[in-house]
Amino acid sequence: MGVSLWIQLGVVVAILAALWVLADAGTYRGRALRAGRRLGLVDSAPPRPTGRPVEQIAADVERIRRCVRSAPPGMPVARRRGWLQAYDDVLVDACRALGVEQSLETLVSGTRRELERERVERVLVRAGLVRSRDADR
Repeated sequence: MGVSLWIQLGVVVAILAALWVLADAGTYRGRALRAGRRLGLVDSAPPRPTGRPVEQIAADVERIRRCVRSAPPGMPVARRRGWLQAYDDVLVDACRALGVEQSLETLVSGTRRELERERVERVLVRAGLVRSRDADR
């Protein structure tokens, strides 16, 4: 066997090995990252977000707010209260996602809760999560 045959055989083996590794590249990359983190060669992984995506929360705020604002006259009180509670819940989720202080969870129904709801809406509008009421008209 000549030298050129060994070179050709080496090239074929190298190509096959590269294809084998490329087939499971994600697995090998994950293993290499974990090993690098353990050895301190690679920065730790960024924290994974918890909770629902902000985009989904914003869509829920808009959808429920539209239902609350366009409530037909004569609608049962229980349904309106349910919508307001759902709206308050999604506002609380939005505040948590953005790190905004709120007291909707602790206030009982009444004027203070309505004022807090208005304040939270204004804060979320300034943060760009929801549109202003003027845009709803």
